[in-house]
Amino acid sequence: MSILTNVLMVLLTLLILSVLVVVHEWGHFIAARKTGVFVEEFSIGMGPLIYAKQGKETQFSIRALPLGGFCKMRGEGDTGEEDEETAAEEAAVREPVDPDDPRSFSNKTKGQRFIILVAGAAMNIVFAFVLLVLIYLFKGANILQALGLGLTTTGKFGITIYQSLYMLVTGQVGMNDVAGPIGMVSMVHDFFQYGIIALMSFTALISVNLGVINLLPLPALDGGQIMIIIIEKLVGRDLDPKKANMINYIGFMALMLLAVVIAVNDVMRIMG
Repeated sequence: MSILTNVLMVLLTLLILSVLVVVHEWGHFIAARKTGVFVEEFSIGMGPLIYAKQGKETQFSIRALPLGGFCKMRGEGDTGEEDEETAAEEAAVREPVDPDDPRSFSNKTKGQRFIILVAGAAMNIVFAFVLLVLIYLFKGANILQALGLGLTTTGKFGITIYQSLYMLVTGQVGMNDVAGPIGMVSMVHDFFQYGIIALMSFTALISVNLGVINLLPLPALDGGQIMIIIIEKLVGRDLDPKKANMINYIGFMALMLLAVVIAVNDVMRIMG
């Protein structure tokens, strides 16, 4: 690929990933609003603020780095046991949160928090389904056929992803067979050459992949938080917030390490 083509494919890859992350966060946003959680900010992009518009409750913003986005819910991640320094830092950037606020995420029932956490992955799967239905409509299927084929293909994508994860865990495939965002640039280029329909199909697959991966019971993922909620429900008491936060922190660092390993594999694969 030429330098210009490389740049365009990188930008296209970032666009696809950003759209899928925003879709994911939009799922959290809708579920949070429906369950009465106060959403402080919904952002497209990360990093420095470029533009913000204050809605009735939520601030909708656009940030400088095109790396997805986020849905900031009141009380998300609160433990009620922050040290004085952390509390002072948070107070400097936003109004203090009442620990008994009924609109805080942390004060919602386990069932409501479960719904909010699952909604992100669910929205990714719904988005993939819609893309696939549009593809089949473009190919000439009638609406009922397109809906059926879209549903079937979405299911097949999900099964394929679980099979791939099983093969990775059991050692049937190695880390060299796993591609990250860097390797995805090359795949986006390949699908782009076959046209917009092929690229839409690939985007649908990645969207299902994002939804499935996010539901895995791993710390720092939605699935990890869901697993904590399920454990708390089964044992009949809440886990120590400090221990839960430590588990999430360790899990996050492990995922960052895995991301670095995958990125190195991507670069080595591209270089030859």
